[in-house]
Amino acid sequence: IFYSENGEERSIVFSGDIGNTDQPMLRNPEYFDTADYAVMESTYGDRLHEKPEGSEKDVLRKRAEELAEITDRTFRRGGNLIIPSFAVGRTQEILYLFRIIMENRILPYEIPVFVDSPLSVRATAVFASCLRDDYFDEEARAMIEEGVNPILFPSLTAVIDAEESKKLNQRKESAVIISSSGMCEAGRIRHHLKHNIWRSDSTILFVGYQAEGTLGREIVDGAE
Repeated sequence: IFYSENGEERSIVFSGDIGNTDQPMLRNPEYFDTADYAVMESTYGDRLHEKPEGSEKDVLRKRAEELAEITDRTFRRGGNLIIPSFAVGRTQEILYLFRIIMENRILPYEIPVFVDSPLSVRATAVFASCLRDDYFDEEARAMIEEGVNPILFPSLTAVIDAEESKKLNQRKESAVIISSSGMCEAGRIRHHLKHNIWRSDSTILFVGYQAEGTLGREIVDGAE
């Protein structure tokens, strides 16, 4: 709140990227009703997200089933599922979907999932420690009330050591590897791309926006 030169009360709202609605795990953002000025960041500019059909629970289930189908198809080929992901927020959403897959037995086997990023591991620990706070949506709260951590599960492994990260590409069994950076510009994801992008049995799954000029955008656009 501030006051204009003539003494009238004015309001200005500053905001970062508030995110989309109906996102996994977290409650929808609450909107301000009025403001004289709004200053905010937006990755997508004037583009509108496609509104998913059905209830939030139905949308969540559909997303989990789509991720399960991609995982199963990759594993049946004998490859790895490589997911470039932003360390804070998106990684935890993906873990939540894998938790739903296994909690509901959408696939008949445990999925080995590796989070290979020191920052992602630390951020995941923060999310996992906030179970008593009112940040989670109705579906995530229901899991918590049943004693289920929505983003941690037995087949999840956190990888911090660089040598352990390199050993992931020596595995003979298929695995899901979630690594940053989300746009493939730096970090351990480049190492995993080097070992998997040429393999016809592996899948590179992009789960976030890829800005122009980034390696991730080049790959999405079909660069060889």
